[in-house]
Amino acid sequence: MQSSRPIESDIVLLGAGHAHVEVLRRFAMQPEPGLRLTLIGREPETPYSGMLPGLLRGEYRHAEAHIDLAPIAAAAGARLILAEATAIDLAAREVVIAGRPNIGFDLLSIDVGGLPAMPDDTGTGVKPIGRFLDKLERLEAELPEHARVAIVGGGAAGAELALALAVRFAGRFRLALVCGAPDPVPSAPASARRTIREALTEAEVELACGVTAGTLANGKLALSDGTFLDASAALWATNVRGPAMLAAAGLDCDEHGCVQVDGMLRSLSHKFVFAAGDCAAVQGKPRPKAGVWAVRAGAPLAENLRRAARNKPLQRWKPQKDALVLLGLGHGKAVGWRNGIAFHGRKVWWMKEWIDRRWMRMYSEFRMAPDPDEAMRCGGCGAKVNAEVLAGALSVLDRSGSPDLLDTPDDAAVLSPPLGKFLVQSVDHFRAFIDDPYVFGQVAAAHALSDIYAMGAAPWTALAVAAVPYAADSRKVRADLSAMLQGASEVLRGDGCALVGGHSAEAAEASLGFAVTGLVDSGKVMRKSGLKPGDRLILTKPLGTGLILAANMRAQARAAWLQAAIASMRATNAEACRIVMAHRPSAGTDVTGFGLAGHLEEMLRASDAAALLRIEDIPLLPGARALASFGVESTLGPANRAVLEGFGGTDAVLLADPQTSGGLLVGVPAQRAEACLQALLNASVPAALIGEVEPARTGAGRIRLE
Repeated sequence: MQSSRPIESDIVLLGAGHAHVEVLRRFAMQPEPGLRLTLIGREPETPYSGMLPGLLRGEYRHAEAHIDLAPIAAAAGARLILAEATAIDLAAREVVIAGRPNIGFDLLSIDVGGLPAMPDDTGTGVKPIGRFLDKLERLEAELPEHARVAIVGGGAAGAELALALAVRFAGRFRLALVCGAPDPVPSAPASARRTIREALTEAEVELACGVTAGTLANGKLALSDGTFLDASAALWATNVRGPAMLAAAGLDCDEHGCVQVDGMLRSLSHKFVFAAGDCAAVQGKPRPKAGVWAVRAGAPLAENLRRAARNKPLQRWKPQKDALVLLGLGHGKAVGWRNGIAFHGRKVWWMKEWIDRRWMRMYSEFRMAPDPDEAMRCGGCGAKVNAEVLAGALSVLDRSGSPDLLDTPDDAAVLSPPLGKFLVQSVDHFRAFIDDPYVFGQVAAAHALSDIYAMGAAPWTALAVAAVPYAADSRKVRADLSAMLQGASEVLRGDGCALVGGHSAEAAEASLGFAVTGLVDSGKVMRKSGLKPGDRLILTKPLGTGLILAANMRAQARAAWLQAAIASMRATNAEACRIVMAHRPSAGTDVTGFGLAGHLEEMLRASDAAALLRIEDIPLLPGARALASFGVESTLGPANRAVLEGFGGTDAVLLADPQTSGGLLVGVPAQRAEACLQALLNASVPAALIGEVEPARTGAGRIRLE
């Protein structure tokens, strides 16, 4: 018997806006058994709009002004899908993402931000902020000296952007602010407007007030009074409109394309959809499209998502009529106002700094809550996935042109090995360590193929053993199993390996494994034994997956580190094997659970040899060394370090780190090693020459570090 609480409801958070990061924080502090959260975000980090001007001025580092999504998602127990949604299928209750399985939901919450209202192909929108920062850097590199940049939009966002860029550009480019009102920031009190205008004048920002902007063509920005403003580029900070996919999905939207929601933040047209932030319009309570309102919507949104999932009455959100506005002027000063009262100076900037930094700390300084007790489920054959679920899961696999033999399933696969070939067989299986079932399937398949490549063979067939979390609704089980198998099938098929059968079951958590059969010519098997003194050691992938996965489980891994680790794990060793075998290696293996040191020790023992490793030449994944120095370590790491007699510290942790879908470690005769390495690099395999084989030393360890 196994105990677990079945998945009762799937809540998908589409977009990583300010409201949704607060939802994650609330669920991290108070988990909800039976509810599964999935966050779909475009980028691994989400910027905090309040600190954008300071970031542009160089007052904040990137990390200080961005919320890393991986730790907060892990703390909330949420699946993190880093991809861009292309559509919402409300009838099927699925979010459509190009190139991967759709994400199903029972409840959908939308916080995707908005886009500036601007003519097509007329300039650069300030939102979404993450993409604006990249575009701004490219723009700076392309613009000629003293070019004029027009900022369109005279609200608080446009004025603050102009002041920030005046500091950033430092006279390299001219700035002009196009404002439809007689003064910038017309919603501010008169004294605040005067302060802002004075700051803009002092910063040498030209003002074009009382006009709106049109198209930008041939270096001229059309204005509503019939004149033109010479401008090489235009940055739009105007009122926002909702992304087109919201209205296209059939959601009730206002004239700006924003989802219309009631006082509970629930869609007027679809009761299972919620929305907050710039992409939402609260009926009867319109508020400015500013980050402060998205922040304040987070808590009631989290509460109502819990309630909706449990079919409990929702709570009405009662937003304040007015909010404190703080606008950075640059040079350590700011202006603020509320309820018609304005104030400015250095103390206002200190207050803004304190508020912004305190808000950011909320999403970086919290602890993960323990998992709740869960209900019992049967094991053994009683846990087998039912036939309808399995058939539905297999139906998603695209077999066009594939070698898969599952179209006519039977009790077992019947195969006829080609003449003159040896069979190479291996099996790998592990529980999910990535919360995205599609990516987990890809990594599990790549890992399983690795032992075949480590023998110099080509994969032929695979049998799968899959377990998926049980759920009250069999469609959820089918969706998870489908995603895992689709990801795995794509990797297997890409390497010419046929998925010929398998077994599936329910379990407390997802797991996936494969028994893989490969083919190799007689006399061309690559074994662990055979290393000779003078052979050069080549590693074909960087180390660090164990450290990064362990950190992610503790909500300590940055999303960028996790992305790099996933990219490495998803890549198979097919190309590396092909190139290495062409250079006739002496011996080889793959680096997996025992870490680089453990697997090298196996090769050295089998070859009765020793080795010198050059630490500085060993490639590492981003974040691996930092995590090792912080004391993070995979559970298998301490046992793996036993082979490193007399060595400790960060280097030992890295060398003993267990790898998932790691690279090949091969010994190549010295006269062929450089050519082998260059061929690997030319094929974009991230290989490195990390040491050399030495004669065994009596009474000494087999691995020597330099």
